[in-house]
Amino acid sequence: MLSEVLLVSAPGKVILHGEHAVVHGKVALAMALNLRTFLRLQPHSNGKVCLNLPNIGVKQAWDVAGLQLQDTSFLGGPWRIWN
Repeated sequence: MLSEVLLVSAPGKVILHGEHAVVHGKVALAMALNLRTFLRLQPHSNGKVCLNLPNIGVKQAWDVAGLQLQDTSFLGGPWRIWN
């Protein structure tokens, strides 16, 4: 479990040409935008994972125990989401 707040960000991008072509290993033309997406992870002791997207008015919470029971086999890899 996190012991402090973690803040990460990534630049926005736009794909000008070849958006679907990259799925097939072809070249695309992309540019970075002067926009960023931010993610803040903050620990809570209430046993919930909360999603808050204030710019679009979305706020949702899930119980961590319930999420651990979800089927993640569709991920197709050895990843473990929890623990």
